[in-house]
Amino acid sequence: MQIVTAYVITAIVFFGLDLIGLRLIIRPVFARHINELLLDGYRAVPAIIFYLFYIAGLMVFVSGPALKAGAPMQAALMGAFFGALAYGTYEFTNYATLKAWTPSMVAVDVVWGTFLTGFSAWAGVAATRAIWSG
Repeated sequence: MQIVTAYVITAIVFFGLDLIGLRLIIRPVFARHINELLLDGYRAVPAIIFYLFYIAGLMVFVSGPALKAGAPMQAALMGAFFGALAYGTYEFTNYATLKAWTPSMVAVDVVWGTFLTGFSAWAGVAATRAIWSG
């Protein structure tokens, strides 16, 4: 049951922060370079699928082991690494294959994904431990 608690908390933190980050950090940078490709809104179904599976992967590879070890900082560090890998895969592939992709887009999104994933993993594990230890 702890993993379900961690999943829900991590998903809420991740999604909440990502809504802010996408609006205030990512979109302005991307709009400068590829505005004509951006939707006015977003496609909900692909976004939901991403969030559900990304958080599941985070649980399997990062938060589950950190919960078992009782180590929120492990979740933060490994979550940051997981985020850098995932966001880096997307960004560096785009930079390698798309004309309009720029180093600033890569840097901003990889830094954001690294922070977002590490912080969300830490928050999920720390909050779950606090809930279940009391």
